[in-house]
Amino acid sequence: MKIPRIVVAGTHSGVGKTTLATGLMAALKKRERPIQGYKVGPDYIDPSYHAAATGVASRNLDRWLLGEHLPSVFAQSSRERWAVIEGVMGLFDGMSGTAGFGSTADVAKLLQAPIVLIVDASSMSRSVAALVHGFNTFDPEVNLQGVILNRVKSLAQEKILREALSDLQIPVLGVLPKEGALHLPERHLGLVPVGERGLLEGFIDTLSELITKHVDLEQVESIMLSAPDLDEATFLAKKTSERSAPSSGTNPVSSAVRLPAHEKFCLGLALDEAFLFYYQDALDLAERLNFIIVPFSPLHDSALPKDLDGIFLGGGFPELHLNRLSENHNFLDSLRTYAASGKPIYAECGGYMYLGRSITDFEGREVTLAGLIPMKAEMTKRLQGIGYRRGVFCEDNFLGPRGTTVQGHEFHYSRVTYTQEFPAAYELFRGDNADRMEGYARDNIVASYLHLHFSGHQELLEHWFKSHFRGIEL
Repeated sequence: MKIPRIVVAGTHSGVGKTTLATGLMAALKKRERPIQGYKVGPDYIDPSYHAAATGVASRNLDRWLLGEHLPSVFAQSSRERWAVIEGVMGLFDGMSGTAGFGSTADVAKLLQAPIVLIVDASSMSRSVAALVHGFNTFDPEVNLQGVILNRVKSLAQEKILREALSDLQIPVLGVLPKEGALHLPERHLGLVPVGERGLLEGFIDTLSELITKHVDLEQVESIMLSAPDLDEATFLAKKTSERSAPSSGTNPVSSAVRLPAHEKFCLGLALDEAFLFYYQDALDLAERLNFIIVPFSPLHDSALPKDLDGIFLGGGFPELHLNRLSENHNFLDSLRTYAASGKPIYAECGGYMYLGRSITDFEGREVTLAGLIPMKAEMTKRLQGIGYRRGVFCEDNFLGPRGTTVQGHEFHYSRVTYTQEFPAAYELFRGDNADRMEGYARDNIVASYLHLHFSGHQELLEHWFKSHFRGIEL
């Protein structure tokens, strides 16, 4: 496979990776390159900027969530495309508790992709050479092919930086001035998602023009085209045997099962400004498994679509739309009627909170919601949960039997309080240590703070599909 590709990495968080990666995607698209955006790690929001720049859904490359499936996810989505991969945190920073595992460098090596390093040079002069030298030599297997200097204050500073870097034989691909107008809006979960109306009006074009002016795109394209060819069969066979994540055990559900090809499963997907955190590759996988994705909006629709076989309520920002969600009484009634029918509902994070009795916002206002789970959610100013978790199903449910192990991620500024005893969905583990009981699993509802990437756990979708058509009692 010939896949022109490049990784946009940073020395640390906050150097401008998302802004520059998005601008690079937009500028290359204007040069009529078929750009496919990617994000290392579990982030939902940064990929929305990539999609705005390229016109196609961005993909996540997360070794913890995807495991051995990461190479095939990349191969399937990058066919006949040029891949621009935005890194996570600093180049060598991992998040799984295993040194370097899942870092930008780790994924770049896995995909044999050249790297461009973003340096925030706003307060630097000759020391930039020592910094870049260290990043270039720390891991001999890392293929660092260029540097982009960001937030440079003057032509005089640029001259000093270029002279300092001239002996390293690592090309300076671009020097961008300090531009306050290019600061992206943020709030408690990070950047504000593109899905909110009017957010990026004119921004992508401005960013594309800035990148075109200040970055050598010919040289960037040359680096992308220099990436080695990947033999599909050899690459996938080799890489699927190299997973080094902590072992999650063997799930009691086989991933090599035959689903009834003539059957379809209509999966309702909550999709609007309040619920928008989904992995595109997981939705694509569901469609390949004969799920029909039917979007609906708890904010704007008066009722659920008819004839749904299951519902997926993803994460997002219900706390920012509480009045409209609470006052959409007809929709809430249709959701309660659907739940009473016994059909399955799966919910993550924001969707989990929505299914509870109420959410209390940052100002202390409590707003009633679906009432399908005996708990209340409360927004907090402090982060309540972040990081990778391993979960084990406590009881049989429509996603899998008791003992099924999953690998997920949590990130939330809220906490929940149950008003009565409840059956938990998972026992969560942080590394090898038990962390807590998490979520809710009873009858036809499975809900928790844990975000899953179903492309890393195809067996869960298969079990959901089979349980429906075999009439398994939930």
